[in-house]
Amino acid sequence: MELLLINTSSPYYNEAEALMKDAFPAEERRPLAEQRDYTDHHPLFRPHVILENGKFAGLLNFWHLKGFIYAEHLATLPSLRGGGLGRRIMEEFIRQAQGPIVLEVEPPTDELKQRRIGFYQRCGFTLWEQPYIQPPYSDQLPSIPLRLMAHGHIEENQDFDRICRAIYTSVYGCTPERADRLLAKE
Repeated sequence: MELLLINTSSPYYNEAEALMKDAFPAEERRPLAEQRDYTDHHPLFRPHVILENGKFAGLLNFWHLKGFIYAEHLATLPSLRGGGLGRRIMEEFIRQAQGPIVLEVEPPTDELKQRRIGFYQRCGFTLWEQPYIQPPYSDQLPSIPLRLMAHGHIEENQDFDRICRAIYTSVYGCTPERADRLLAKE
């Protein structure tokens, strides 16, 4: 299994974009034109594909932010799910990150969401209790109530506000004032 950094001219980009559209509803991903621009030009954004035996198997998009990595999207091809690939991806990602990682998950309100959280917990992540709001990726989309999970040397009580502000401003393009308003609602 290999994590390969890509851009839009990569031979795997079209497969990655198709998987993004299939795996994530519109409110959980940025518009495709913006995604393409970030892929080629944003200095903090790291879009990767997962190759298994030299073939496209999934994607992992993350951000290098100050003091931590924010894992934005992880998806594998439906035909490869349930066979341990996701676990191996996370293990390799954690090994390569060599520092704290934060990601968003849906609150544990049903069995599927609880299983997703359980997957990340088995990979060493901790579910943070404080409510978190994902800002919309565009003006036409809603905000989404989510939760954060963390791996590594960061603590919810000490780092929550700092982590949220960094995600809000760097990933979602919020102004510092908007980030503060989002935090006040949480």
